[in-house]
Amino acid sequence: MSLVKFLTRRVVHAIPMLFGLVTLVFFVSRLLPGDPAGLYIAPGIPPRVAEHLRLQFGLDRPLWDQYLAWLSSVVRGELGYSFAHGAPVRDVLFRVFPNTLLLGAAALVLECAAAFVLAALAVRFAGSWFDRTLSNATLVVYSLPSFWIGILLLSLFSFSLRIFPSSQMQSVGAEQLGALAGFGDMLKHLALPALTVAIPGIAAITRYLRTSMEETMQRDHVVAASGMGLSDWRVFRSYILPGSLGPVISVLGVEIGVLLTGVLVSETLFAWPGMGRLAVMAIFSRDYPLILGCTLAGGVLVVAANILADFLRAWIDPRVRLT
Repeated sequence: MSLVKFLTRRVVHAIPMLFGLVTLVFFVSRLLPGDPAGLYIAPGIPPRVAEHLRLQFGLDRPLWDQYLAWLSSVVRGELGYSFAHGAPVRDVLFRVFPNTLLLGAAALVLECAAAFVLAALAVRFAGSWFDRTLSNATLVVYSLPSFWIGILLLSLFSFSLRIFPSSQMQSVGAEQLGALAGFGDMLKHLALPALTVAIPGIAAITRYLRTSMEETMQRDHVVAASGMGLSDWRVFRSYILPGSLGPVISVLGVEIGVLLTGVLVSETLFAWPGMGRLAVMAIFSRDYPLILGCTLAGGVLVVAANILADFLRAWIDPRVRLT
């Protein structure tokens, strides 16, 4: 099977998944207690005002009509109108999506870099106290909740040592700083949220990469390369590492979904102005169109990441195209 057909089949299979996701979220979100219109009026305002808001929001229509109207707007490239922000959902998402992308990319880079170094050291010193300690530590760290990791980082590095700021994306008055100073200020604000997201991922990818490297080392062509007198670094670079990347690429695709969950927690905890925090605020305000917009955007990201991971693995190993 060619790469184009393989990629097309993955995309076709992803469409029903996204459809099912947004359909489920649409009807489940309607089960949230509270009246969206009632959240935007103060006590003492006549009931007819709330009724007017329901009419304006389209909440007076039957549920299936609301669902079909939302689907038709998505087909037209629109995502509805946010109740709380008074603006199209698409515009609201575009304002915060770069911030989420920055946080997620920083966390993914940290995960890959740290996991590569730790797994390589574990393979280099296989069976040593370092290898055993790392194996146990990654298992413990991976089981820790993201919010608990974030609270620990806040307590230590922000409140106790006062090394990093505790919230927001930049300091007050940062717009007055120069380009370099402003970038440094943003990095200081980015450090703790990115670490909160990355630490569980580092543990997971390290374990997968360590196991994959160990299995690759036992293959005949790697043993033969070592027996030919090649240096350990050349054997690692030319044989062990390329042979270990296939399974790990698939794990990275799945890790994008885990990243989005961690981003939601991290953005809420550190008041990072991104899509995860926006989704939490939308849930509390019963902003149905914005909830669906965040869900669809997150679902597209996860599906796209998994398709890209499958494509890369199929490109590296043609046997994957047969699955």
